[in-house]
Amino acid sequence: MLCPNPSICYFAGCIKCDRVTELLRSELIDCYSHPKINMTFTGDPDSAPALPTAAEAAVAKTSSRALESHLQNHPSGESLKLILNEKEGKTIDIPAAALPLLLAILQQTSSGNTVRLIPITEELDIWQVEAILNVSREYVWQLLDSGEIPYKMVSTCRRIRYEDVMKYKKQSYEKSMKGMDELVAESEALGLYD
Repeated sequence: MLCPNPSICYFAGCIKCDRVTELLRSELIDCYSHPKINMTFTGDPDSAPALPTAAEAAVAKTSSRALESHLQNHPSGESLKLILNEKEGKTIDIPAAALPLLLAILQQTSSGNTVRLIPITEELDIWQVEAILNVSREYVWQLLDSGEIPYKMVSTCRRIRYEDVMKYKKQSYEKSMKGMDELVAESEALGLYD
């Protein structure tokens, strides 16, 4: 079953899309307009990600070790050139930002696992913010309604900038660490902590 209204559920985070969002997240429907679903199992057995063969895992292990060594020896963040066809001289450049992800994929493949990618866009919807902050949808609504995380309305959907979510996450983490430091200091002052 295709999504009934791709123009509304592209980010699947607005009030009208709650049911569609749940279906997408449970992978019961196939929505070609949704970036998460394009890279995941849709329920059709032919679309299921395949586990790597033993030979593929062995190649991934060798490749991951080589890439890990490259990243350790070149921490400056330079891109990597991949040779596609040595005879024809065809190559592609892999940007430095993609190399840690490629390394993680190779490491998982070398362990016999398959990998699922979920893109993080500049503007997020509710379910993406939920996943990044590891909180409930209701809590995300509270953060948005209280103004702790800014958002904008596009039609009837809320769009939240990735940078704003990460800023909130960093501030929340720093606040937690400050609270922990205060508790440790108070415990030490009372002689309860050595």
